[in-house]
Amino acid sequence: MESNLSLLSSLKEETRPEEYVLPHYKESYRLAIDGLVSGGRDAYEELTKAERTGDFLSEEEILFITKNTDRPSAGSQAEDADGPADSSASSSGTYWPTLSDVHTPDLDLGWPEVAHQRMQTSVDLLFHPPRQNGPTIKEVMRKHIQDAGQVIAVAMDVFTDVDIFKEIVEAATRGVPVYVLLDDYKFKSFLTMAENQDNMRVRTVKGLEYLCRSGAKFHGLMEQKFLLIDCQTVFFGSYSFMWSYEKINLSMVQVIRGHLVESYDEEFRTLYARSTVPAELMPEGGPDNIFKRSGVTSVGYFGFWGR
Repeated sequence: MESNLSLLSSLKEETRPEEYVLPHYKESYRLAIDGLVSGGRDAYEELTKAERTGDFLSEEEILFITKNTDRPSAGSQAEDADGPADSSASSSGTYWPTLSDVHTPDLDLGWPEVAHQRMQTSVDLLFHPPRQNGPTIKEVMRKHIQDAGQVIAVAMDVFTDVDIFKEIVEAATRGVPVYVLLDDYKFKSFLTMAENQDNMRVRTVKGLEYLCRSGAKFHGLMEQKFLLIDCQTVFFGSYSFMWSYEKINLSMVQVIRGHLVESYDEEFRTLYARSTVPAELMPEGGPDNIFKRSGVTSVGYFGFWGR
């Protein structure tokens, strides 16, 4: 989808399809973000006033950018200044990730083939708090995990719910392949639930990368939240695997079955293809040492590391 949108933006007006929407881009926004990265909040506010853009970043976004920006070293900045300008280099005007020659990870534990196109789509809604004395979102999810027989795939921003983690560990123990994709920035909160397990893959996903003209860069979050069971049922909505969503947060989840599940099946495999192994799960010496430490259980290593 990303590459398709990028391609559409370069088409001449007479050849663009009817559904084409002009990409949103403002040079004044780029200048303000570059100012925030290089000069902090004062520089950002000065530029937004000069360009009359208003404060287009929320307080949360400002804090996120200033905290998570990766700035180039002094040596690399000097090389950039001395070297010739590269018109093909990425900048903050580049919104789509570039192609990579990095090997795409395999779903090596197995992935079922389901003829979704033959199925009729059905959608049910679950709420928290539950309505009309119905079951909670967590109860229904746990029951589906317990009944899974072919695969469990989790894409989640934050995963700290010990009860749901226990269910997927038990599923992996009985031979069900389990794949977990977590947001790269928020992954460390998951480490407290470390446990050795061989039939599970845990990897992290980054959002899109934003490059400033100075060479500084930061990337966004993975905000998808869905649970895919046997590639036949998906839970999708605002529910995160956290205590607060079980007890105090208001949330809603769609329980989807049938043809529409195919889109979530594809989305999970797309996210998995762009995922990476977090450093905390990488054995000492790299992937080649995985079997040498297969009996170790520690915060720094999981048997279900992200191969």
